[in-house]
Amino acid sequence: MKLKSQFILLFLVAPLLSSCAPIIIGGGAMVGALATREKGVSGTVSDSQISVLIKAKYYSFNSDLHSKVGVNVQSGEVLLTGSVPDPQWQVEAERMAWEVNGVKQVDNHIEVSEGGGLGSIAQDALITTQVKSHLLFDGDIRSLNYSIKTVAGNVYIMGLAQSQEELEKVTKYASGAKGVNKVISYAKLKEEAAS
Repeated sequence: MKLKSQFILLFLVAPLLSSCAPIIIGGGAMVGALATREKGVSGTVSDSQISVLIKAKYYSFNSDLHSKVGVNVQSGEVLLTGSVPDPQWQVEAERMAWEVNGVKQVDNHIEVSEGGGLGSIAQDALITTQVKSHLLFDGDIRSLNYSIKTVAGNVYIMGLAQSQEELEKVTKYASGAKGVNKVISYAKLKEEAAS
């Protein structure tokens, strides 16, 4: 029974931590992995809470908005991506994000269109996987400090870089992935974030 409850907890928490690299099974291991992120466990939980609250607002507004808009949060900075059919939805998505406590900045990259088909979604997922894999297996990069999101071939990078060299390496991996149109980076240097 204990194993079943741990699996259910992991199932519920996994979507909140999808930007944290592969899921590590076991409560202690998961907390340990989160603690190695630059922002620590409390920062991760806070960002996850912000994300969940924004997505809940979207669902209350319209379940289609919830499914069409991606929300990534790093240190209180929110990145909105996706494609919506109504320009008013684009405005409402940003407004609702600003309503959540703890939000410091909202970068709205939601496009107004009918959105891509399954092929486009699959290509974006492949690009994201390629970039995350490069970051994960490069020993000079603290991959847990980055969130990668790809929409319509555009790669969005959020996170906290240990150095300018690390950030340049991350950007190079992102721009080198097959099918990338452009790379938009919201990553900050560690010393910039501290000031």
